Amino acid sequence: MKAGAAVGVLLAFLASAGSLPAQTPLLRSGDFSLDLGGYALSLTGIHDAGFSLPSGESRSGFHSDVARLEWRARWGDELLLEAHDRVQVRVTTSTSALSGSVAGFGVSAVPGRAVDLESVWIDDDRLRAWHDVDRLALTVYTDLADVTVGRQAITWGTSLLFPVADLWAQFSPFELDTEEKPGADALRVLAYPARGLEVDGVVADRGSRGVSVGGRAAWSLASADVWAGAGRLWNEAMAMGGITWIFENAKLRGEAVVSRDLDRDQWLDPRITLGADWIGSRLSLTAEYHFNGLGAASASDYPARLSSASFQRGESYYLGRQYVGALASWAVDAQQRIHVSGSVLVNLGDPSAALLPDVSWDVGQAARISVGGLLTAGRDPSFAGAVPELRSEYGTYGSLGYGRMSIYF
Repeated sequence: MKAGAAVGVLLAFLASAGSLPAQTPLLRSGDFSLDLGGYALSLTGIHDAGFSLPSGESRSGFHSDVARLEWRARWGDELLLEAHDRVQVRVTTSTSALSGSVAGFGVSAVPGRAVDLESVWIDDDRLRAWHDVDRLALTVYTDLADVTVGRQAITWGTSLLFPVADLWAQFSPFELDTEEKPGADALRVLAYPARGLEVDGVVADRGSRGVSVGGRAAWSLASADVWAGAGRLWNEAMAMGGITWIFENAKLRGEAVVSRDLDRDQWLDPRITLGADWIGSRLSLTAEYHFNGLGAASASDYPARLSSASFQRGESYYLGRQYVGALASWAVDAQQRIHVSGSVLVNLGDPSAALLPDVSWDVGQAARISVGGLLTAGRDPSFAGAVPELRSEYGTYGSLGYGRMSIYF
């Protein structure tokens, strides 16, 4: 599923609806242990484009399933081997690129990889089924540093709605399987040379896009967390940094990335996200402003942005330049088994907006049921000419409703 055609909902902000089971012990022998965990997710929904399509139905149904096994083998306190394999199935009633790629699992851009561990079983207009290995990494723990080599999850930055520094692999805002982020093939070294100081070095394989290299240092101070980093990622030289001021029940955040295109030998406009969080016992609130230096200055430039290398590889999933967003999560009951969550994303340039509600219920026995949807406002695309004209970002997405079942083990 191409990221440029994906239309779905943002669920990465959803708060946990209760504790999940730990991995199940399979084998214990001396210092060696083997554990297994995982989950199965099932999603069904209906999408309505809200406008007539030149070909195909404007209303469609879709269904996605994913089953993930998470294996963990440990040898004492020195070695850890992790492997995650998963099976995914996606079905849609429409062959239209717009309505056929509405929402589901696996819509985030897969990091470039020289070694392909994916097996596609079925791939046609309405049905796709495949298996892949999304984690395969060995970690060696030493007194000097923790060294991990292989396919692994790497997260930089603190932004929630509009990431700017999470450049190794990040979720598409249309991804519904946010339990585990895409794994990047990399060598990572984590060291803690002093109290409150973390140093992180990464060398990542990008497949046909070569190798990316980066370093990051983070300091935990009395009232703030500060980090700074630099590297060569894809064809860009980057410098980045951020700070989080911590108060009793609130945080103020800011982070930015400045980059230079090495192929064209020119500076790119920065990417900046400013945020604020309020965290209560049952209610959490977040607001963010985002300047996307990679975005298009006007809606007429959206097609070029969709086909750009930075968008296709998941460096930034947003089309415009200036955004504001907010999200909230409320635990309805004292046991925190029922959560009501909502998010709003606003493209200030179009203007257009998306409202994303979700209700999640932890029914017990490691099972969770969610219902939600996507409501949008903005100008519809025009199909009057030979080439479709996108006149707003979120106005193109239409609306949808979905139900989801999650089982953890």
